[in-house]
Amino acid sequence: MEVELNWTVPDATPDPSRNAPLPPAPRTRSLAFGLPPAGRRWPGGVRAALAFGVPALLAVAFGHQEQALIFSLGAFAVIYGEGRPYRARWRVVLLAGAALFTAAGLGALVGGTVYRTWPFDSALPALIEVAMLAAVALVGTYVVSAARLGPPGSFFFVLTCAVATIMSRSGISAVVIVGCTAIGVVSALVVAMAGALRDRRAPERDAVAAAVRTVNAYVELRNSDAPAVGARHQAATAVHAAWAAVYDAGLPERRPAADPVRSLLSAHLRLVGVARSDDDGPDLELDAPAPQIPLARPDFRYRIRRSFTLDSHACSTALRVLLACLVAGSLSVAVGLDRPDWAVIAAVLVLHQGPDRIRGTVRGVHRFVGTAAGLVLFAALYALTPTGAGLIVLLMVLQFLIELYIARNYGLAVIFITPLAMLIGGASHPDADIGPMIRGRFLETLLGVVVALAVLWAVTPHAHRRDLRWTETRTLDTALTLVSGLRATAPTAAAMMALRRDVQFELIGAGLSAADAAHNERAWMQRQWPRHLEICTLGYDLLAQCWATAPNGRLADPDGWEARLRACRFTREA
Repeated sequence: MEVELNWTVPDATPDPSRNAPLPPAPRTRSLAFGLPPAGRRWPGGVRAALAFGVPALLAVAFGHQEQALIFSLGAFAVIYGEGRPYRARWRVVLLAGAALFTAAGLGALVGGTVYRTWPFDSALPALIEVAMLAAVALVGTYVVSAARLGPPGSFFFVLTCAVATIMSRSGISAVVIVGCTAIGVVSALVVAMAGALRDRRAPERDAVAAAVRTVNAYVELRNSDAPAVGARHQAATAVHAAWAAVYDAGLPERRPAADPVRSLLSAHLRLVGVARSDDDGPDLELDAPAPQIPLARPDFRYRIRRSFTLDSHACSTALRVLLACLVAGSLSVAVGLDRPDWAVIAAVLVLHQGPDRIRGTVRGVHRFVGTAAGLVLFAALYALTPTGAGLIVLLMVLQFLIELYIARNYGLAVIFITPLAMLIGGASHPDADIGPMIRGRFLETLLGVVVALAVLWAVTPHAHRRDLRWTETRTLDTALTLVSGLRATAPTAAAMMALRRDVQFELIGAGLSAADAAHNERAWMQRQWPRHLEICTLGYDLLAQCWATAPNGRLADPDGWEARLRACRFTREA
């Protein structure tokens, strides 16, 4: 049943975001020492521990302790499936597992051939290893950033490649390394999907509930005339993520009247101002035509192609990571340190999340201080001489603690990451003297962090400016394309729904870029703020007008919309 709807954007609750001041920047103290809420993390920690622990304990039971530790390289794939609907989770875990498998194979190949081809007193093998790790970091960082895949980022791909290299150098067969990694991936897949037996709709239901909460918070601020720019961005991001979740779950195609879809559509209408409450809109089951349900995020290839420009967040971040990895690793080799991979990994961890210099600096401090504390913990654990099942259980506990704190305070998580990586990496030489290992890890981490911070502050220091201008231009251009299409096409036509989705995607990107710019260079962003606010207001108003237009109607005053967008498009920044 398709009913002609004639919604209008309410005027009773003007959006206070139109004249909002620049939101306050997060305090450095809270970034360094805070423990912000991050939801229920323990189930993910349990899954991460079990994905490695179950096959590893079985291997130990059959007398293969050395191989058991290698399972962790593939088991990391379980982390990438966290929060995903089960209908899509298995694909995500397998794709992450394939990337980890490839990284392990590449590391085993270099460790087993390059280091055996040249004498060990030659620097060439180590430099080849540095180049390999830098390439893995470059590709992983770009893909994760461009596709907006979020945590845990590219770190585990680099870590897996580095550990596989050192294992292969020490004589472990490449076949054993990639075989055990594959077993770890299979274990990760089984553990990741096990929750579907209990409640297969939990992930999408949780995503919708989070979206509803953030929309309610935004509407309350909007009704109270309080500044709501930050709340609007959070609500739009949560709604966007929730639509991606329900599409991943297949609900709009198979069950468009299902409760999660109804609840999310109601929240979306309140977000854009078409409805003020759940009771203001149409009967969502009978009156809302299926084409009015918004589309999910743009596809993977679109997101990857979109960011292929030097001004984008993904490109600037990836290039910084590449440079820092090459410099840190090469310096490590030049000064005669034994493990340049540790310097590379430290640089990746500081830089891989983006061009925000303040957060990057805090991560660098977290990495250094956390590593120092983690080395003390490693020494204490090593003194206990854990072996067999005891060692596996210890690693499971460390993996659980990492997942518990990684989203709340990176410094705390590094305390557990350090002994985990060193215990796994030490599988090929369990009787080694830990003194040189600890000293080397400390020096390599210090080198990697210092190089990363130097690159962060000295290389393309105004990357946040270029990224903001680029995202704002893309937002305006996509909105102009939408207006052009709406001159002759209904807002619910397939092509227009895709453009509405793309405008929303660009608006979220612009909000993320503005947050980075405000945090890095507040005085500059203060001058750009009116223009940025106008761009976002125009974009969200245009989307609201699409919702408020009858499904078979036409956009009102397309000339006016185009004039406003073009005027903003050609306004020069201060």
